[in-house]
Amino acid sequence: MPGLAQLLPYIIQGLTFGAVYAVTGTGLVVLYRTTGVVNLAFGAIGAFSSHIAWALMGGSLTRPTPIVHGPRILGYVALVAICAFLTWLYGVVIAPTLSRRDPLVKALGMVGVALILLGLMKEVWDSSKPRGIRLPGKTFKIDGVVVTSTQVLCIVFSVVVVVSVNLFLTKTATGKAMRAIANDRDVAALLGVPVRRVESLAWLGSGIICGCVFLMLPGLFKSLDQGTLTWFVISALAGAICGQFRSLWITFGASMFIGVLESILAPFDGHFLMLSKLRRMTPFVVAVLAILWVSRRRTVVLGGREMQ
Repeated sequence: MPGLAQLLPYIIQGLTFGAVYAVTGTGLVVLYRTTGVVNLAFGAIGAFSSHIAWALMGGSLTRPTPIVHGPRILGYVALVAICAFLTWLYGVVIAPTLSRRDPLVKALGMVGVALILLGLMKEVWDSSKPRGIRLPGKTFKIDGVVVTSTQVLCIVFSVVVVVSVNLFLTKTATGKAMRAIANDRDVAALLGVPVRRVESLAWLGSGIICGCVFLMLPGLFKSLDQGTLTWFVISALAGAICGQFRSLWITFGASMFIGVLESILAPFDGHFLMLSKLRRMTPFVVAVLAILWVSRRRTVVLGGREMQ
């Protein structure tokens, strides 16, 4: 059995990934509460923007080059701007046409965007060659464990985002309008809330969060893997599911728990091999358990009779 000293590096790594899950979950929850759309293209938009940023920072469309020749700040700004623009563009052009459709249709629209962007990435960039984006930073030690400034940034940024979004939703007029739309879209419109404008702001905010996540996320991997980054959002959904797409703080806590649990199972390969092999299932297992817990007291009507 690995001891605490052996688990500490994995705990720090888990907190880092949990923080990224939490920020992603925050963007998903706010957008869903305002528009009713689960943004399954979150990862694809971020991955596509990361590849463009990598090219601007010195990478080639056909062969990798060291990321030292291009202006890094241009790539960082472009990454956030492209994420925000693509997300906002979908929100003002395509999303309104699906606003009255079933949630499944809305979700499939986002899956379609994800598949299109994934196909473009595979066509334009050679996935067999390494690509990477790194934020400038330093390393230091905590109790003998090497920690990077990017890891610290992820954890601090996740707390800042959750606190800021909570304050925005409760203290500002736009935030209150978003909450009104989340409670009842039609009533909010009758009360004079500019639904389309508020929804477009929600899409824009989700895109900015996506860009910030993908400033940090690629640095946690060895290379810009298109598939991994595109479907990263699926794991991040687990925290939002635990929060029932309502509570940002439950989403934050569940995401951190999932990240740590998933990470600390890695060193069990010599003792409990199955735990290490199946650790990637952690977000899905937690999400299923959360769904079962929430649904335990639901009632259904069958033949005119309520049944537990």
